Amino acid sequence: MQNRVTITEEVTAREAEAEARAREVAEARDILISSLDQLKANREWMRDHGIGHIVGTILDAPENVAAVNELKECAREARFKAGYNRCISHMNPLYQSKFTDERSGFHGVDTEVQYAAAVEAYNNLSISAIDDIDKCLEVEDYVDRLRLLYADLEEEEEEEIAGGAKGDVGTSGTK
Repeated sequence: MQNRVTITEEVTAREAEAEARAREVAEARDILISSLDQLKANREWMRDHGIGHIVGTILDAPENVAAVNELKECAREARFKAGYNRCISHMNPLYQSKFTDERSGFHGVDTEVQYAAAVEAYNNLSISAIDDIDKCLEVEDYVDRLRLLYADLEEEEEEEIAGGAKGDVGTSGTK
């Protein structure tokens, strides 16, 4: 009888232990499923919104816009001077070297050096908005931080989708 009681107690203890492990496994599974769902949601947000916001922030940064405009202007001037000089080189054999670049607005100006300096300045450009993005990306919950950083843009997107135009511009829906 005591042997039977001992066996029953052992079986009951093993059963309780197995049930506890089963609960732990179920909790771990639920945690993993929740984590997976959060990762999926984060991936979707990054794909649908986050990357676009980051790229837009960098491209629209005042520092970047100014540097790109400077680079385009220097490139245009360098191309103009090169084209002008090439035209002169084509015309001079026909007119016994009568033409020079003295009438050009770029006479004596080294546009290639200016263009190289603009390229170097652009390559060394520091954009302040990237610092904010870097701060978000350095932490574990970077997607949440990026969502907070771009919350205003998200609201604007939602308003555009819902209302159509910014600032209640448009029709009221009545005639």
